[in-house]
Amino acid sequence: MKTTLIALTLLTLSAVASAASANTQNMPPVETYTYATHLDIAKVTHAPDLDFCGVKPVELGYVDHAGQPHNLRYQVFGNDCDSDN
Repeated sequence: MKTTLIALTLLTLSAVASAASANTQNMPPVETYTYATHLDIAKVTHAPDLDFCGVKPVELGYVDHAGQPHNLRYQVFGNDCDSDN
């Protein structure tokens, strides 16, 4: 019984690790935004969390109109500054 349980646990863990590895392999490289960057955003797949104060780089995941996924890195000013008027 213990052997079966251990084997089942290892099989489950290897399936999870394989799926996680496949997700990272399918991710497109991060593109850095410039003013010359042409944006073709059909659907946002990952919006950055802006709950911070100050300027820092964030990443936006999106799919273009051809169905190709993109990751875009850009600088943004956070929304969580207490001294804002």
